[in-house]
Amino acid sequence: MKDFQKAMKLSLCFGAVGALLVPIVYELYANVSRSFALILLAVWAVFVGIKMSSLSKRAAFLALCTDLAYTAGLGLICFIIIHPLAVRMLSGSSRYFYLKFKEQVIFIVYALLMMLLMFAACLARWGAEYARAKIRSNSDKVGEYIESAFSDSDNEGLK
Repeated sequence: MKDFQKAMKLSLCFGAVGALLVPIVYELYANVSRSFALILLAVWAVFVGIKMSSLSKRAAFLALCTDLAYTAGLGLICFIIIHPLAVRMLSGSSRYFYLKFKEQVIFIVYALLMMLLMFAACLARWGAEYARAKIRSNSDKVGEYIESAFSDSDNEGLK
């Protein structure tokens, strides 16, 4: 039960930060650098995925799903607040570049794919831990086999 409580706390925190990050990344995507914005979003998603992978598998999956829902839902609300402020701020000092509808859809698809990196990072960490445990187990077995191969009890019958 404690794992699920921690999962909900983490998903709420990361979901709120992600909800603020996505509209800011949208403005970066539209006006500064598309690749920088997508890399920033990917780094955030990988960080969240690695952080959530410390939980049990069920709790982590629940936390990642709720984080995605919080980020999407609260992100839309934050976008409604942040976008007009960004337009006003950038229009005052330079030119604001609006994205066409097709470009907005492409950004949303990219953002969703980057957010799915949370799941991939979590699975990758679990896979690496499993492989490390398997390699360690196999090396222990090899050590035991080598020790038993050179034990004196087996060699006494050959004399």
